[in-house]
Amino acid sequence: MIAPKTFARSIKTTLYAVAIGLTLSGAALAQDKPVVKVLVGFPPGTGNDNLARMYGEALSDAIGVTTVVENKPGAGGQIAAQALKQATPQSNSLLFALDHQVVMLPLISKNPGFDVKKDMVPVGRIVNFYTCLVVPGESPIKDLDAYIDSVRKSSTQGNIGIPAPGSQPHFLTYLLGQKYNVPLNAVPYRGWAPAIVDIVGGNVPAGIGPCNDLIEYKKAGRVRVLAVASDKRYPAMPDVPTFGEYGFKMPADSFIGVYAAANMNADLLKQITDATRKMFDSPKTVGKFATTQMEPAYAGPDELRGIVEKNTEFWGEQVRKSNFQAQ
Repeated sequence: MIAPKTFARSIKTTLYAVAIGLTLSGAALAQDKPVVKVLVGFPPGTGNDNLARMYGEALSDAIGVTTVVENKPGAGGQIAAQALKQATPQSNSLLFALDHQVVMLPLISKNPGFDVKKDMVPVGRIVNFYTCLVVPGESPIKDLDAYIDSVRKSSTQGNIGIPAPGSQPHFLTYLLGQKYNVPLNAVPYRGWAPAIVDIVGGNVPAGIGPCNDLIEYKKAGRVRVLAVASDKRYPAMPDVPTFGEYGFKMPADSFIGVYAAANMNADLLKQITDATRKMFDSPKTVGKFATTQMEPAYAGPDELRGIVEKNTEFWGEQVRKSNFQAQ
C-alpha cells in the first residue's frame, strides 16, 4: 500500500511533468508558426503605421503567421528601407512603403543605401492617397488662380510649407512655379503635422501635403483646400478641383505598397502575395483600410513595378530640372 504522502508526491510529480510537456508542446507550435516582420519608416500612430497594423492583422488571419510591426522612423523612411536590404532570410521581412521611399529617395540621395530593383520584391499596392495645395481658413484666397495672383503681387505669398525636403510636394511646388512663372519657395518641415500647425495659424501662407490629414481641419473651416494632385476628385473633398482640371499632367495619386526582402523564402513570398490580393475581395478588410481616409487601391506586383518606374521617370525629370542638390 502506497503511503498518502508518497502518493501525493507522485501525483504532483506527474502533473508537473504534464505541465512541462504542454509548455514545450506549445512552444514548439509557436515556433512552427512563422513570424513576419513589417517594417514601417514612420513613428507609431501615423497613418502609415496604423494601416500597416491593419494589414498585418489581415495577413495573420489569412495565412496563419504572426506579424510584428517594427517602427524604424527617420530620414523620410530611408532607415526602414535600408533595414529591409539588411534583413536576414530568417526574419521574413516586409516593408510597408510610401512612394517617397521607393521613388523619391533614390532620386534625391547620392547613396540611399538600397536598390529598389535589387533589394526589394513588390508584393502589392494597398492604398492611394492624395496631395493637396492648402491655405489658412482665414485667407481671402478662394482658388488656385487667386493664389497665383497673390504671389504675383507679393513674393512672400510664394512660401509653401512641405513635409520634407526632396519630397513630391517639394517638386510639385517647383512645377507650380514653372507653369505659372511665379517665384514659389518650398519651405521644408520635419513632417506634415508641424506644417499644418503653421498653416492653420497663418504662419505660412500655403502648404502642399497629404489631403487625408486635412479633412477635419477643412470641415472646421481652419484651412481651405485649393487643388488636389489627382486625375479624379478626392471623394472626401468632392468640392475641390484637381490639378488636372487646371491643365497639369503628372502621375496622379501617391501610394503605399508592400515590398518583401529579396531573400525572403519563395513559398512564403507567394503566400503573402496571394493573401494580399485576396484581402481586396473582403468588403470588411477594404472598409477597414478606408477608415484611414486613404483610398484602397490594389495593384499586383507587376503593376506596382510599372507605377514606380513611371513615377521615377517623371519625378526624376523634375529633380534634374530644379537643380536639386542630392544629399
